[in-house]
Amino acid sequence: MDTGFLFLLGVYLVPLAFVSAVSAWADGRRPTVAVGLAAFGVALAVIASVLRPDGVYGLSDIPVLTIELFTRIWRAF
Repeated sequence: MDTGFLFLLGVYLVPLAFVSAVSAWADGRRPTVAVGLAAFGVALAVIASVLRPDGVYGLSDIPVLTIELFTRIWRAF
């Protein structure tokens, strides 16, 4: 798997963790899934940034990587 897609997966998992934490807070539960999801997302983003041959990813790379992902999916069909 490409490091750009690992970075995107990590970046997109963090907002899902936030939604999970708000849901757990509203239900009065511990946000264990949210913490795990956030940790996994941050770990993926950091690993992908470290393994990138050109340097570290930044927030400005997210739109470009997202468009590249959608074009790869589009070309697969």
